[in-house]
Amino acid sequence: MKLTRRQLGQSLAAGLALQPPSDTTWTIGNETIRQTLAFRENGLRCVSLQHRKSGREWIHPALPSEELLVSVGDPPVTVSGKGPLRFVRQTRSTSGVWNELLLEFEIPGSSVVLTRRYLHHATLPVVRQQSILRNNGTKPVTVARCDAFRLRVSPVPEPLELHWINNFGRAMMPEPGNPIHHASVDDNSRYLVRSGPYSPDFGWFALVPPGLREGLVGGWEWSGPMTVEFGDRRDPCLIHGGWDADGLAEPLEAGATLVGPMGWYGFFEGGLDEAAHLSHQLVEALAPPIKVEGAPWVGYCTWSASLDEKSPLNEGAHPWFPTEHNLLSQVEAAAALGFDMYLWDYGWFPRVGDWHCDPRRFPNGPGTVVRAVKKAGMKLGLWIGFGNADDDSEVIRRHPDWLATYGGRPIPDKFFTRTAASVWKTRTVCLAHRPAREWVKEQLTRVIDSFELDWLKHDFDLITICQDPHHTHTPGDSRVASCAAFYEIMDFVRSRWPNLLCENWMNNSAVPDYGVIQRHHVQLIGDAYQPFQLRQMFYGHVQVYPPDRQHRYLRFEDGQGDFLTMMRSGSIGGPLTILSDPRRMPADQRQILKEEIARYRAHRHLLVGAHVSRLLGRPHPRGWDAVQFWRPDLRHGLVYVFRGDHPQAECTVPLHHLDGLGAVRAENLDTGRAEKVTNGALRVSLSKPGTCALFRLAL
Repeated sequence: MKLTRRQLGQSLAAGLALQPPSDTTWTIGNETIRQTLAFRENGLRCVSLQHRKSGREWIHPALPSEELLVSVGDPPVTVSGKGPLRFVRQTRSTSGVWNELLLEFEIPGSSVVLTRRYLHHATLPVVRQQSILRNNGTKPVTVARCDAFRLRVSPVPEPLELHWINNFGRAMMPEPGNPIHHASVDDNSRYLVRSGPYSPDFGWFALVPPGLREGLVGGWEWSGPMTVEFGDRRDPCLIHGGWDADGLAEPLEAGATLVGPMGWYGFFEGGLDEAAHLSHQLVEALAPPIKVEGAPWVGYCTWSASLDEKSPLNEGAHPWFPTEHNLLSQVEAAAALGFDMYLWDYGWFPRVGDWHCDPRRFPNGPGTVVRAVKKAGMKLGLWIGFGNADDDSEVIRRHPDWLATYGGRPIPDKFFTRTAASVWKTRTVCLAHRPAREWVKEQLTRVIDSFELDWLKHDFDLITICQDPHHTHTPGDSRVASCAAFYEIMDFVRSRWPNLLCENWMNNSAVPDYGVIQRHHVQLIGDAYQPFQLRQMFYGHVQVYPPDRQHRYLRFEDGQGDFLTMMRSGSIGGPLTILSDPRRMPADQRQILKEEIARYRAHRHLLVGAHVSRLLGRPHPRGWDAVQFWRPDLRHGLVYVFRGDHPQAECTVPLHHLDGLGAVRAENLDTGRAEKVTNGALRVSLSKPGTCALFRLAL
């Protein structure tokens, strides 16, 4: 009888079960996920990864799933889950909702001790893992590879479908939209997901067996360069990767410890919306809590008003550097419309790198503007690009040796890709160089305190390559040290000002991942302000982040058509910040904006902790699209519906998560009319293309 590969593997696995028990095994997990690790023949393997709700085993029965891959020493010694390893000890502990297992191994022939760290959540079907290397020798060694993943999965004989998401960074993706791609991982196929600065992808993936309503979803907690590969040209699928190994040469000094990147994976039931819900739950477990009143906020930002060089309201030599009088006028206009926050953007300083108010335009420092914002009942946010500096700034004139270099030249000179520094004619400061990093902390301390900030927005290049051999970071390209330095700065900010809300953004490279969100409250979904694009970016970004942790900017001048529809396109999730200058809007638009801000503030609590469903697929200019937010604890929700340039004036919108809950009421918030929900669907009629409707659901 001819056996398939899977049948042969199952036969071999049955034979192995008759052999003597393994040297050591460990089981981690909870009621939904269970993983079994085994130390056999001087190697560490994952012998079982089970989705306990479905009972499905995800590890191939015969081909080994090797748990790790590191390369240390010179010449390098590569150690995988096959070994060679010498088991030393295990440690178990619990901290909050996380249960930890530490497995320590010696690497024969090396001074390096390897600790494999596993964390499993008390209730979520999630496992996190990483490798930690310690040099117990008297001489430094070089780390050339340190993977987060090395997991071989094969829940079914058929090829798995891989899903991944493009990041939006202008250096790599000129057309934003955060599209979700998919491909079949079969024999002779391999797909690379690259994340981090100047890279095209999110640090996220999902693997789905064909025809099944479950899958494996995962990601990584590192904002520097990462490469994770799916498939190794043979069945079953191998997930392997970590720090980008191309040119990696990280010195590990005697007595020092190097903590590798953290990866995670977990099970979901259903489609990608359920995978998104698990990601949202994980983000809430990792990210700093948002404890402020009324979040997510709706704000006004001064940037676009400064861009309008024809505005009669702009004074001075250059509109990008507004005067105090101009800013106070914007404070008054924003307060009249009911904004929660006033975001003071670019131009409060004399030049990038000189982080103090320009004394010519602000003779009293920030105090006058700060008092006006607070008196108007708004929170104050501030833009800063602390990783860049102008050539004429004091910091560069005094410390030109602090600049990040590439090929012997300060970035962006002859750099291999576009950067914020190349666009804004500035230089990139090497945050991995300790004197520069400590200077940044001093600047942030003075700025945050003197401006009495409620919100901090950073921008420009922060994680970068630096090849300067005289800096305090490790030689090479600083890929690890630069990310660690950024984390150190943000950890400093978070610990010193625990009530300050922090937004993550890096021009040209958004870097959304599960590491950066642990140091920020919200992530900008993309540096594009066109209303329809915001809906597309939300569609991809919500796969990873909860809707109330997605900051977005909306500028009406970038859109066209119905003003209300443009506003609604930006209010799916939050926080929402308006860029258009209200002082120059027609009266009818200001009235609509004021009413929509009030409506958003009335229902924004339904965006927090909501189960999100993308009801009609990715938004398309010629189609219909709809998003549902459902709060099962409140038994209320929202449905946003948009008609593009579609010929049909009616659309049946299926509703999710309402089966068996009784009669559902759907109120059209524009007309006040109750709409009928039939067979779990809402029939929506929009007579004109380019319009929208907003419904409130209730049981």
